[in-house]
Amino acid sequence: MSSESSHAPSLEQLRAAARVHGVAPTDADLVIVQGFLETILPTLREIEERQGGEVPPAGLFLPEPDAA
Repeated sequence: MSSESSHAPSLEQLRAAARVHGVAPTDADLVIVQGFLETILPTLREIEERQGGEVPPAGLFLPEPDAA
């Protein structure tokens, strides 16, 4: 599976994100992270699609609608 088909970040995008956090991973490290993302992102996308738009993200407080 390519990173294009799974929408996983490119190695350069991963490198830039790591740099923001003060981390300097090797190319081999980035390839491993990219492979993990290529595996998990499609599954997470499928879970989101199954839930539909009615389920708020975990931990999000939504007050009850006012009874009118």
